[in-house]
Amino acid sequence: MHAKLSRFRSDVRANVALLFSLAALPVFGVVGAAVDYTRVSRMQVQIQAALDSASLAVAKDSRSLSAAALQDAANRAFAGNFTPPSDLTLSTLGVTRDGNTIRLSVSGTLQTTIAATMGVSSMPLTVVSQTSWNEPKIEIALVLDNTGSMAGSGKMAALKTAAIDLINELEAARVSSDQVKIAVVPFVNQVRIATSFRNEAWMRFDGTGISSSLVTTKAAWTGCLTDRDQPNDIADTAPTTNAARYRGVKCANSGLATVQPLTTNFSALRATINAMQPAGTTNITIGVQAGLAVMSSGLPFTETGSSPDVLRYMILLTDGDNTESRYVPFSNYTAAPLMDPRTRDACNAVKAAGITLFTVRVIDGNQNLLRACATDPSMYFNVTSSGGIGDAFKAITSMIKRMRLSA
Repeated sequence: MHAKLSRFRSDVRANVALLFSLAALPVFGVVGAAVDYTRVSRMQVQIQAALDSASLAVAKDSRSLSAAALQDAANRAFAGNFTPPSDLTLSTLGVTRDGNTIRLSVSGTLQTTIAATMGVSSMPLTVVSQTSWNEPKIEIALVLDNTGSMAGSGKMAALKTAAIDLINELEAARVSSDQVKIAVVPFVNQVRIATSFRNEAWMRFDGTGISSSLVTTKAAWTGCLTDRDQPNDIADTAPTTNAARYRGVKCANSGLATVQPLTTNFSALRATINAMQPAGTTNITIGVQAGLAVMSSGLPFTETGSSPDVLRYMILLTDGDNTESRYVPFSNYTAAPLMDPRTRDACNAVKAAGITLFTVRVIDGNQNLLRACATDPSMYFNVTSSGGIGDAFKAITSMIKRMRLSA
C-alpha cells in the first residue's frame, strides 16, 4: 500500500492536465473576446453604412424640416437601411443640425457569445455619421421688357406678379441672408441707372454720335443710358476708354424704372418691380447688355460675387421685336431686323460669361432670335397669353432650384 501511494505522488500526469485546464481558461477567454469583438466590428460597419445612407437621404432637405420632422425622416431612413438583430439593443437615433451639416449618432450593446463565459455579457458600440454639403450662392438678373406694348392684355400686371412670386420663393428658399442676390433690369430702347453715378469716370455726356434730341448735360441728366459705342454695345468691355464709356442721355420715357443692381434686399427688389410702367419702344440689346453688366464684377456695377462657385442666371422677357436703338431710329423701324444680330451677339456674350440664360417670349416677338438666345432650347418659353407668364417663371424658378441642389 505504501508503494502504491508513493507511485501516485510521483505521477505528474494528472497535475499537468489540471494545470493545462487552469491555464487554458484565460486563453479561451481571450479567444472568446476576440470573436465577440469581431462581431461588434462587423455590426458597426453595417450600422455605419445605414447611418451614412440615412444622413445623405435627409441632409439637404433638413433645412426645411422642423426638429421633429427631421428626427422622423432620419428614423425612417435609418430603419429602411438597417434591421437590428435580436441580440443588439440600440438607443434612440441622435440627430443634430448645424448650418449645412447634419450629424446622426446611435449607440447600443451587442450580447456576447463566448465572452459571456468570462462574465462579459455584452459589448458596447457607438457609430456616428456626419454629412456636410455646399449651398452655392445664386445670382439672377431679371431683364424685363417695359415697353408700351406690355400695357396690353394684362401683360405688365402678370409680369409684376410673376416676378414678385419668383423673388419671394427664392427669398424663402435661401439658407443664409447672402446666398441669393437678384438684380432687376427694366428696359425699353434705353435703360436707367441711379443719377448718383453722374460723376463716375466711366460716364460720358458729350453728343458725339448721339441724336441732338437726346443730348443732355451731367447736371441735367436723369439717369438714362443709350447704347454704348459699337462694338461695346453688346459686351461687358471695361469702360476705361472713351469708346467704351456709358452714354448718358435724356430719358425717352420719363417713367422708366431704375435698374436695381444685384442685392439681397428683397424689399428693394419688390419696389423696383412695382415701379415698372409700360411705355416706349424696344431695344432688347441694351437690356441684355445692362443685364450682363450687373452680373459682372467690373465697372459700372461691382455687386457680384468673385467666387467661381456662384451660379449665375439671367431671365430675359420681351413681348415684341426690336424697334429702336441709338443706331436705328424708330422712324426707320422697318429696318429694325438689323438690330437682331446685335441682340444675338449680346446673348452670346452672356453665355460666354458662364451665365445661364432663360428667355421668355410673350405673345409677340422673334421666336428664332429668343430661342437662339437661350442657353438651351428647354430654357426658351413661348407664352401665348399673359397668364402664361406666371407659369413660365414658376418653371424657371423650379429649374434654378434643381440646378442649385445638384451643384
